[in-house]
Amino acid sequence: MQTTQDDRRQLQDSVRRYVERSYGFDVRTRLSHEPLGFSVERWQTFAQMGWLGVGLPERCGGFGGALEQAALAEELGRAGVLEPWLANCALCAPLLCALGERGAALAASIASGDARFALAAWEPQGRYDAFDVRATATPAGERWRLAGRKTLVLGAAGADTVLVLARTAGADRDHRGLAVFAVPTDAAGLAMSVLPTYDGRQTARLDLAAVELPASALLSEPGNAWTWVEAAIDRATTMACAEAVGAMSRTLELTRDYLQSRRQFGRAITDNQVIRHRLVDLFVAVEQSRAITEAAAAHLDDEPAARARAVSLAKAFVSPAARRVGEEGVQLHGAIGMTDEVEVGHCYKRLAAVANLLGDAEWHLQRLAELDAGRALSGQA
Repeated sequence: MQTTQDDRRQLQDSVRRYVERSYGFDVRTRLSHEPLGFSVERWQTFAQMGWLGVGLPERCGGFGGALEQAALAEELGRAGVLEPWLANCALCAPLLCALGERGAALAASIASGDARFALAAWEPQGRYDAFDVRATATPAGERWRLAGRKTLVLGAAGADTVLVLARTAGADRDHRGLAVFAVPTDAAGLAMSVLPTYDGRQTARLDLAAVELPASALLSEPGNAWTWVEAAIDRATTMACAEAVGAMSRTLELTRDYLQSRRQFGRAITDNQVIRHRLVDLFVAVEQSRAITEAAAAHLDDEPAARARAVSLAKAFVSPAARRVGEEGVQLHGAIGMTDEVEVGHCYKRLAAVANLLGDAEWHLQRLAELDAGRALSGQA
């Protein structure tokens, strides 16, 4: 379904009204103590409002495109939502949509709120290189046997199924030889260690010890999964940037309001020209980050090299900008900004986490250098 800029604005306004009314800082603090680290009831509310399907194809139960999804992500980032939206709707659902009819049906179950997934791609030795896979998938008659270890499995604690990227052939860092398997989180031989992050999200480490699966667990063609996994990671990276823009905007808003309410030597702190200049610098960082994130979202359907370049340009810019805005917000609040009772400190934690999530600035700059080298060798420079 085609949407317009007005449609995106209306979507963004409706999401902002909801989070301001029903997902304030006090509510977020309370929900962080839920057993799963988020509210299952709120997740169902997101589904009922259609948020879980934004950006997905109609055949996967969705509507709109990447720009609409980025607009939604920005508002969720402003609220610092704890529900595993990024893991499910920006990472797993796009991957599943690319994996044929079965995958599309599973993606539709995410959009409806009936199921939650997590992607187990990264491994300890690979750092941000999700293709550095040592986990193996070995045929065992008409079944598959998986073995290996996965780390930083975002959203695994609340997932029903984990999408495991495993190697069916090739060496550790080969792009070919990879396949995606659907593994129930209660499968025999799967051990999960939940690892909460400092910004309130939930990740996990998975240990797979001879996990036996039926042939139907294989969702991709053996050996050809990386193309689709990389595209899904690029989309999730863009949406993480959009979440960061929302958290940066909220940090600026909180900092501006706090400084306007504080007085020193009989006048508002914001009467100080240096303070006003610092607030302007924060505003510029937010607007630049929003612009480069929207540009990345607009290129998500381009051919792989162009898509990867746009995404890495965005993440390489947004990561340091997000960290800088968070640090400035806390510093301008003074010591109170470091306390758990003040929202700006939680914004900073989310921004610091996003700066490293799905590749830090250094990793994306290296990726850009490799892409440019490839263009030069092919005569496109």
